[in-house]
Amino acid sequence: MAATRIMSVHVNKALGAAQTVKRMTDYFKNPDKTDGGRLVSGFEVDTDIIAEDFIFARDEYRFITGRNQGDNEVLAYHVRQAFVSGELDADTAHQLGHELAMELTQGNFAFMVCTHIDRNHYHNHIAINAINLDCTGKYRDIKHSWKRSIQKISDQICKDNGLYVIENPGFSKGYNQRYKAPTKRDGLAGIIDEVLANAKPKDFDAFLKQLAKVGCEIKQRGKTISIQPPGADRFFRLKAGKKGLPIGYDEESLRKKIAELQTDIPVELHDSKEEILPAADIKTTAAAITTEPIKPAHGKKINLIIDLENSLKAQDSPGYKRWANSFNLQQAAETLLFLQTHNLTDMDTLTHTAATARADFNSLQKRIDNADTRINQVNNLQRHIGAYSKNKDVYTQYLRSKRSPKFRQENEKAIATVEGAKAFFDSVGLDNLPSINELREEYSALAQEKHNCQQAINGIKQLVSDLQSAKKNAQLLLGIEDEPVTERTKRKGLHDDR
Repeated sequence: MAATRIMSVHVNKALGAAQTVKRMTDYFKNPDKTDGGRLVSGFEVDTDIIAEDFIFARDEYRFITGRNQGDNEVLAYHVRQAFVSGELDADTAHQLGHELAMELTQGNFAFMVCTHIDRNHYHNHIAINAINLDCTGKYRDIKHSWKRSIQKISDQICKDNGLYVIENPGFSKGYNQRYKAPTKRDGLAGIIDEVLANAKPKDFDAFLKQLAKVGCEIKQRGKTISIQPPGADRFFRLKAGKKGLPIGYDEESLRKKIAELQTDIPVELHDSKEEILPAADIKTTAAAITTEPIKPAHGKKINLIIDLENSLKAQDSPGYKRWANSFNLQQAAETLLFLQTHNLTDMDTLTHTAATARADFNSLQKRIDNADTRINQVNNLQRHIGAYSKNKDVYTQYLRSKRSPKFRQENEKAIATVEGAKAFFDSVGLDNLPSINELREEYSALAQEKHNCQQAINGIKQLVSDLQSAKKNAQLLLGIEDEPVTERTKRKGLHDDR
């Protein structure tokens, strides 16, 4: 049987973000508590420099998303899993901690598991990065949503491994939440979590409609919204308090979460030593780029005209054919207005502008790819330099011992770490190692490059799509077939590579 607890780790103002994480993880990794460091393992993180890795991920998240929560930011999550004294050995306890962390994160967040054996009961300390692996989002309300399920997950893991589990725990009046009966209030909070995670509503009204779909009854008196979950005999107000829901489930907090769902769309990150330009200086020949996506002057997206001759629906349904004819007429008018607005008065100009916009888009995406590849290289280099610096003194002693087999056996991990780092340095042709500060400066510049290019891509994405659609529609209306893709058109960049 294991007792669990999860805690969010915020910035300690006196220490700063990096030292806050380092102090926590150094305690977790304490060799006196983890059998000399043997009972320490990580997932998608170098445990020797885990604090630096977590902060690097935090910095990249800020550059990619533009979000900065300041003093309210959650840097990591601390999960504690404690076992009954004498119930299992240290290696099994460590394995169960790793299984718990993997189940909680679903492989989307880096984590470290440290098993402490200095007490009469073995227990795990798990550090989970609040930033996901691709640095595009954070786990929202992790404390509230996991608090209700973490014990169930831990119990199931214990049960699967033959450990004793209390199947039907009694209810306690004490502090331990593990033995308190789940309430309808908790059930509604769980329903809200599921709706936000699965439906990802676009706004608050869509959120309320999704709640109604899963059986909740909703009523509103003035500005107060109340919800009655399935099976409950009362309504709960959308505000924190005795008659409402837990902290974080009031209307204002939910509106913020829903808005964040729309901004936390993963960005596809893809190598470059081109000059890094400020966002304001990145231009395309199709249009000047702003931080907001460019929209056609008529305010509507250009849709492709439906090919009725090749549409099976049109052949099978007279009603669909009537609708499609009306749709096509509307799209022809929208296309004409779009072409007039952008002064695209002939087919050659339209074709050239569409191809140029596409080339601009591809060029920006390539810059993002190049920056991302170099960022991965910088991260790997930083990890190896950190590991090398930490263990180089041991390796020097090993060389002075004339590579003594006994000394190597006693210090196998440190020696292997240095040899692995040296092999990596040789593989990338490094003669002189850069400093950590140099790497951090390069990392920041690369992250800024990605951010600026992504801002530019956001500005032309819709324009590129509308130009391609307008070109297709104009060709269909004028009876012009696409020019065959030849080496000449490839060199000119005039073919549609969508």
